[in-house]
Amino acid sequence: MNDATAPPPPGDLPPSVYRLMSGTLRVGLVLALVLLVSSIAALIVRSPDSSSGSWIAANPLVRYLDLRVLGSGLAARAPEAYLTLGVFALVAVPVVRVVTGMYAFFVHGERRMGLLTTGVLALLLFGLLVLGPLVR
Repeated sequence: MNDATAPPPPGDLPPSVYRLMSGTLRVGLVLALVLLVSSIAALIVRSPDSSSGSWIAANPLVRYLDLRVLGSGLAARAPEAYLTLGVFALVAVPVVRVVTGMYAFFVHGERRMGLLTTGVLALLLFGLLVLGPLVR
């Protein structure tokens, strides 16, 4: 392998990698917050007499956990669908951040940290895809 194709030696990651990872968190959180706040505002405007207790008891998110139903709810501009999308975005942010970190570690020759991050990703996905449905 020549020097042009060799991965950089292990060590400190370039500042651009840290900016990419922190930017991923910022953009994801802002997107999730915009979706959550705007959908809650739309729910309040649509049903001003409803209490938080009635919304919690009704659990408006459950209906939109199926992606086809979520898609039709978004097309129909249902605030509950946008609230569910905001929760999905909020859950996806750490997963995307871990994937970004894992990629950066492997690309920059940090094999040990890349493997550790792969383990974190496996645990996150196990919790979301295996344990999550059991809680429902």
